[in-house]
Amino acid sequence: MEVIVFEGELRMGDSRNATMVFAQDFRAEQCAGRRRELIVECDGVQILGQSNHLEVSSHMVYVDATMIGRIRSDRTLFATLPLVEAGVHRVRVEVSPFPGFGLCDDFTLKRIIFRCD
Repeated sequence: MEVIVFEGELRMGDSRNATMVFAQDFRAEQCAGRRRELIVECDGVQILGQSNHLEVSSHMVYVDATMIGRIRSDRTLFATLPLVEAGVHRVRVEVSPFPGFGLCDDFTLKRIIFRCD
């Protein structure tokens, strides 16, 4: 099963006309099997700073209420997801609130895909 959760261009960041949080519900028609993955594609993700600050300055991604990881490049594959049963679920992307630790430029969210076997 493949679900396109989002496809378009959404400017994210802390600048004017950008958003700090993206959230979108999607429906799984069946229970996701063992292999579950979420792909987040963006344009312009750039996290600058010292290596020990990269983790806290990267952008958080959640499935339902569980943080599954962070975005620090234009394409990120998350292969460890919580259980996804048939029904409605939510993907959320939050821009890092820690620009003082590392520099986070605005970026464009392009696509989010959920896949499972």
